[in-house]
Amino acid sequence: MSRNLTITYDLKVPEVTTAPALDSSRTLAFPVADKADLKAYYADLRANIEQAKNAVGEELTVWRDAVGNREQAKEPKAAKKDEDEEDEEEEEEENS
Repeated sequence: MSRNLTITYDLKVPEVTTAPALDSSRTLAFPVADKADLKAYYADLRANIEQAKNAVGEELTVWRDAVGNREQAKEPKAAKKDEDEEDEEEEEEENS
């Protein structure tokens, strides 16, 4: 009996985002053969985990690049707002 290492993801990307040849929902399966020798089984399993990690990483990188700077542009504004609020709090403490 063969087993599979299965990874499923469902990305919620902006509607205007397109990534050619990729679906925002995907299931990847990596077969892990049953072996009588545990050492060989775990070596095969490690290799499949590495392969799965690389495949998912490559696909998510393509999606990150497709989304582009839209998400990055949101974060600095939020960080700046937090810094401004901290500065105001510090000024109030100094004035007290």
